[in-house]
Formats: sequence, structure tokens, C-alpha cells
Amino acid sequence: MYQPVRVPVRKRSCLEPWVIGLITFISLIVLAVCIGLIVHYVRYNTRKPYNYYSTLSFTSDKYYYEFDKEATTNFTEMSQRIESMVKNAFAQSSLRRQFIKSQVIKYSPQESGVVAHMLMIFRFPSTQSPESIKKTIEHVLHEKLQHATGPPKVDPSSVVITNINKTETDNFLKNCCGTRIGTSSGTSERIIGGQAVEQEGEWPWQASLQWDGAHRCGATLINATWLVTAAHCFRNYKDPSRWTASFGVTVNPPKERRRFKRIIVHENYEYPSHEYDIAVVELSRPVTYTNVVRRVCLPDASYKIAPGSQAYVTGFGALKNDGTSVNRLQQVEVRIIDSKTCNEPQVYNNAISPGMLCAGYLQGGKDACQGDSGGPLVSSNSRDIWYLFGIVSWGDECAEPNKPGVYTRVTAFRDWIEAKTGV
Repeated sequence: MYQPVRVPVRKRSCLEPWVIGLITFISLIVLAVCIGLIVHYVRYNTRKPYNYYSTLSFTSDKYYYEFDKEATTNFTEMSQRIESMVKNAFAQSSLRRQFIKSQVIKYSPQESGVVAHMLMIFRFPSTQSPESIKKTIEHVLHEKLQHATGPPKVDPSSVVITNINKTETDNFLKNCCGTRIGTSSGTSERIIGGQAVEQEGEWPWQASLQWDGAHRCGATLINATWLVTAAHCFRNYKDPSRWTASFGVTVNPPKERRRFKRIIVHENYEYPSHEYDIAVVELSRPVTYTNVVRRVCLPDASYKIAPGSQAYVTGFGALKNDGTSVNRLQQVEVRIIDSKTCNEPQVYNNAISPGMLCAGYLQGGKDACQGDSGGPLVSSNSRDIWYLFGIVSWGDECAEPNKPGVYTRVTAFRDWIEAKTGV
């Protein structure tokens, strides 16, 4: 008879209570330290924007009236110089990582010279007070601007800074021409090589012109009561009472809507010619400037936009040749093409006059189309201010090779626009 083999049973080894307590205590300390470090990091490394309104006095070899008008070449050049001085001042200081940008919004005269009015944006840890930041900014500008080289000659002691919130900043910017908010990340929906605009306010000067409620053309807001568009939009549709203009990234629903007061078509426009294809529209009452409805800047008549420059055309037109208009605003990036190239036999064979501007790609693929007529071709300068350089006018079909879009050249009609609208 076999005897069963006994397997010895191991006793479980148990930790002593004091060891368990020690491990728990150490774990709690480690957890507390981790939480403390996280709180400290979030508190001191989470940065938020701080906005300031500032004034700075200066003297110049130019008279005030030479750059008091917004968007002119003189205004832009003077603003670039002052913004560069401010940028360099902070680049040489302890605030070089906190400074984001400055923007001159206007000038005003004073007895001893001129005052530049600027917005400045910084990013600081959320724990810092706007008042203490303000004192640091003033100290930097007072100290560093003493070494700034002109022209213009700035007076560092004249710097005055006021803390403002985002709403106040937006209110200043929405009254400036050529400013916008946001950029589109793009979608799969196409305008002929472009993409749908996702965010309100990306192209805040874009208008939809509607005859009896149906979209027919685009237009561009140049001040609170005036639009600029193409003359051919009104060839068979002349009654202002049947037209409306809407604003926003969708035709329906719009952000704002206005009726027409009057339409002024260029006196020399005659269909079927493409020459003088420009008109201005006076609205029945002014629009309200907001973050999503703003005016574009108009360039000086003497300004030359360089071939190859990046530009954008926007509109509610068709996504293919002979297609129908769309409800959501579309955008497409194009390049300026010099008139000599555009007049070559295989392109437009000398049909491009000095009052016209070509933009697109000779290989085709990206273009405006039917329903985009009258809409804006815009480009920005180094200050990220947007100017209207072209008005969608004509082209052979849409996005075909060697047939880029042809636009009314705004600089060629700058004096006419001013004569009709005062803008």
C-alpha cells in the first residue's frame, strides 16, 4: 500500500505593519511632490495674451499729412519703421520671448511732431498682473528706444501704455482696414483647386450680391457704405431696389444684409468688352464693423504688385465650369502673372490691357469661376494687412491650362474709386 507523499506547505511571507506604513508614507510624499510640480508648471508656464494700447511721439522728415491716411504707401512705410523699432527694443531685452507683435493703427498730430498709436500683444504666465507687466514694458521701451536709429526720431520718454482687454483690442482692429481673424485648415470641398472657408471672419470684406434673393456676383467692402465689384454684373440687372448684399461665410444665413441705394458703373464700360469692368455700390445704410464684417485696404494708384506674389481669390461661385453657385464661401491661392506672359499667343494673345491683371497658374487647376465675378483678389503685406488688387472679371472657362483668371486691376482705377466714393 502506497503512502501519499506530503508536499510541504509554504507559509506566506507577510510584510511587517511598519514596512507597509513606510511604503504608504513614501508613496504619498512622491504623489504630493508630483502634484505640486504639475500645479507649479501649469501655474507658471501657462501663458495667456496681454494686450496694451500705447502711444509714442516722434519727429520725421515727412509732414504728418504725408502719412495720416490709412493704407497709403507712406503710412505703411512709417508703420513698418516704428514697429521694427519696437520689435528690436524687446528683442534686446528680457521680454524677447514674451513679445508677440505690435501694430500701428493710426497717427495724430501734436505741436512738436506726431503721435503713433499702437496695439501691443504679449504672452506672460497667467499669474502675472497686467499692471506689473505694464511697468516692465514701459521700462524696456524707455531704455531701449534711446538707442533706436531713425528716421523717424522717437522720444522714448513719451511712451504711455494702457492695459486693454481682448474686446477692446478687437474694437480697435475692426475699425482698421485689411485686418482679419483666423486661417482655414482646409477641407475636401473644392472651388476649382481651392477649399471651403471654415471660420467666420477669415475674409470679412467678402460680400454676396443677390438679385431677387439669388446670388449672382461677389463684391468687396471698402468702407461701411461702399462696395466695389465688376461692371458686367449689372449688364441686365440695373434696378438697385431688386439687389441686396449679404456678408458672412454663408449666403444663407448671412451675418448682415443690406439693400442697395445706388449703383455706379464705370462710364467707359461697354459690353462685350472687358475694359473698364468696375462698378461701385452704395448701401442703403452702413454696415456694422465686427470681427466677421470688416473693410479691405485699397492700395495707392502707384503701387506695383510683383509677378509671382501670393494672392487669394474668394467667392460663392461654381466649383466647376458651368456649375452652380455654392452657399459656403470658397477660397483659392493664386500667383500674380505678369502681363507680358499673359499676352503671349498661347495665353490671351494681347487681350490683356493695362487695366487688367492676370492671376492663377499657367498649368491650370486653380481659378475663380462663374458666380465669383466682382469678388476680391487680395494680397497681404509684411505687416499682415490685406489689400484689394483685383476684381474677378473674365477668363476662358475655369482653371484651364494657359487660361488664368483675368481681374480688373484696382490700382488702375484707384482715382476713379476715390472720385465716386471718397474712399
